[in-house]
Amino acid sequence: MKADKRPIVVYGGSFDPPHRGHMALAAAALRQLGPARLYFVPGFRTPFKDFRPLSFSERSRMLKAAIAGSALAGRPEVKISGFEAGLRRVVYTWETVAHFRRRHPGAPLYFLMGSDCLEGFRRWRRWRSVLKDAKLLAGLRPGYSLKGGSGVPFTALAGRFPEAASSDLRGRLFLGEEPAQLQPEVLAAIRSQGAYLYKERAALKKLISPGRYAHSVATARLAMELAPALGIPVQKAAAAGLAHDCARDLGAAGLRRYARSRRLKAPLLARMYKEAPLLLHAWAGAALAREKLGLRDAEIAEAVRLHATGAPGMATLARLLYLSDLACEGRDFKEAALIRELAGHDFDAAFRAANYVKLTHAFSGGGWVHPLSAELWNSLQEKKNG
Repeated sequence: MKADKRPIVVYGGSFDPPHRGHMALAAAALRQLGPARLYFVPGFRTPFKDFRPLSFSERSRMLKAAIAGSALAGRPEVKISGFEAGLRRVVYTWETVAHFRRRHPGAPLYFLMGSDCLEGFRRWRRWRSVLKDAKLLAGLRPGYSLKGGSGVPFTALAGRFPEAASSDLRGRLFLGEEPAQLQPEVLAAIRSQGAYLYKERAALKKLISPGRYAHSVATARLAMELAPALGIPVQKAAAAGLAHDCARDLGAAGLRRYARSRRLKAPLLARMYKEAPLLLHAWAGAALAREKLGLRDAEIAEAVRLHATGAPGMATLARLLYLSDLACEGRDFKEAALIRELAGHDFDAAFRAANYVKLTHAFSGGGWVHPLSAELWNSLQEKKNG
């Protein structure tokens, strides 16, 4: 029997989540090349330390949903490969291309990508090995060019393809949005899997009022905007922002009961019971986030515990949440907008300003001020003055 020499197309990526742009590129490759196979190859893990994708099985289910809801539906040549996931490590493109070259000897092999990937292609690990085994197949995406900027040979796909970045889509999903770039079938798969904090948001809505939930989303949004510059994973910032007030609606009496029943440990706990029981919501929130939302990350727990008072030596995520809670959209005092703007240029200065605003507000109210807040102020001034 004569060997099938039709092209083979390999489409690698995280597909976290798969979106209409992915499907459009694949459909164009089918039209233009008529390949014997088009393989989607979700990676097990990316080389980027600040991003860990959903599991292969979760992304595979979303990919199947995306394919079923697209022009690729029913096409037997379209396959999802578990090659990279099976190795359970970071797999580089040259390895994936070499695998499919061995699997399809003699067939023209293409590696599919968007034009946004071309400019950085020479920085890929062993990029010459990729070109030795396969041709690049690139589709034009908005804001990028196909006119030789990459300095590497490639075959251009006819047409223009939707603008959609998985990182941006993940951020919107964390906040509960349903981006139009995702097909209904993919959104349904996300809901069924509880992915992208869907499960945590659903649990949170049962604990707090709609108004409090809106504030939590606003806090998460600002935390996500500031997180990359601080080296914090965006999903972790989003989770902390969403969870920080999860115990706030228990009220003073409910917070006392919860704290006693869980034997919470907090500085000056007895004094808080008497003088400022609502401050308990921060320590109770850290416990409730673990219990009801399933958030077991130690950095998130610290951030939730300290978002109201702050404390000397608090970690970066805790500082981010402290500021974001005070300065997010929806806060009705003028300093919030000023601190929000400053945070994008000088986070440390904005953090000091947030502490000052919280302290002055607390003192002006004439009530008890937790010593942790004053200790934070003193530590920041000592650091500032050297």
